[in-house]
Amino acid sequence: MGSALHRALDGVFSDRDIGAERDVVEKTMWGSPAGKKRIAERLAKLLPAHSTYVEPFAGSAAVLFAKQPCDLEVINDADPDIARAYKVAQKLDAKALEQLRKKSWVGNETTFHRLYESTPNDDLSFLYKFLYTTHFSYGKMRGKSFSPSSKGIEAKTVGRIEKFAPRLARVKVMSGDYERVVRKYDGKKTAMFLDPPYAGYDARVGESKFDEQRFFTMLKGLKGSWVLTYGIRGELPKLLKSEGYDVRTIRTRRSIGSMRGVGGPSVLTQLLATNFTSRDKALAELASDDLVVEPFGAVDAKVEKQRFDRTARLVKGASASDERFVLGVVLEPETVDSQGDIYSADEIRHAAHLFMEEFGALGLMHQLRVDGQVKVLESYLAPDDVQIGDAVIKRGTWLLGVRVLSDDLWAAVRDGTITGFSIGGFARRVPTTGESQEAA
Repeated sequence: MGSALHRALDGVFSDRDIGAERDVVEKTMWGSPAGKKRIAERLAKLLPAHSTYVEPFAGSAAVLFAKQPCDLEVINDADPDIARAYKVAQKLDAKALEQLRKKSWVGNETTFHRLYESTPNDDLSFLYKFLYTTHFSYGKMRGKSFSPSSKGIEAKTVGRIEKFAPRLARVKVMSGDYERVVRKYDGKKTAMFLDPPYAGYDARVGESKFDEQRFFTMLKGLKGSWVLTYGIRGELPKLLKSEGYDVRTIRTRRSIGSMRGVGGPSVLTQLLATNFTSRDKALAELASDDLVVEPFGAVDAKVEKQRFDRTARLVKGASASDERFVLGVVLEPETVDSQGDIYSADEIRHAAHLFMEEFGALGLMHQLRVDGQVKVLESYLAPDDVQIGDAVIKRGTWLLGVRVLSDDLWAAVRDGTITGFSIGGFARRVPTTGESQEAA
């Protein structure tokens, strides 16, 4: 039947969002979907000598925890909940840790949703909610989807808090705009680790709106040294190279097989840039069996071919009596498509559920958001084989019904320019038994 291609729906997943490492990597206090824990120690070694350290896009602050303390250290996150969690962790004493330890740390969907909907009235309750929902959310994305693979699994979160929280004792924690923090602490003896949102990756969390030009303008004016990790899309990579910065491509092997609805190996490709000449020894240590370092521009065809697009038919299209309602197939289970790929019913079910839970928005050709021009009215899985008009729909097929508000889009549906729903994203081909390991 060909090789299965496990795919990510635009806006629901991206090659930055998903990932559970192939090898066991010790987390710090909590995980992050785009965290740098796997390579944090090696990134820390790239930093030149400094007396002030700034991490303005903290997340799980993996590099901070991997580096040696210096005179002044500052972390910042635009998410106020992340900043508050760090501040609460800074103040924890033995009594508070014991209270945390007595709480439930076993993955349970009922507990997860109860905590997610709760409004804690004290710092310790807030921290518990934050830690539990972060650990047991799908992909560590802190959304409202419980990760089914963690059901019945006990988290070791309290032990990690006890081990790593003391490192925060003298760290200044802030929340807000990154530029305000960077400019306040910039100086000749300042070193920064920058891991901003990656433009063009996850529209659900607003990363597609990241202002690359504003960020680049700030970079050019900094006095301190910086190490930057970034995605391979958007305009920033070319801007960095044109300015003469040291820019390289890094590829980390990762496995996403432990997450429901997704399987097989994946490669996370990013840029590594600095405004100083990277030390040869540190770069040699950065590269290893699990991380490939190459000059920027050495494109890996296997990675570039991960992009996919697929269009499925409309089964109920333009009609004067439809009130601009169209119904179409998004994905059909166990059907080999033109690329030789298939989708299991479980993969389709999970993608459909996450679309409604975590995203629920649409784009035109995977780029232009059309939220105000199209409204999602129905999203469901066919409970059995069914015939709709002339189309036979298989059980488990994901169907989407929308109302088209835009005159232009409706005209495109009526004249046949738009013929169906399309999904797109990035994936890695996973050979079935007996096939070669070569990526498509």
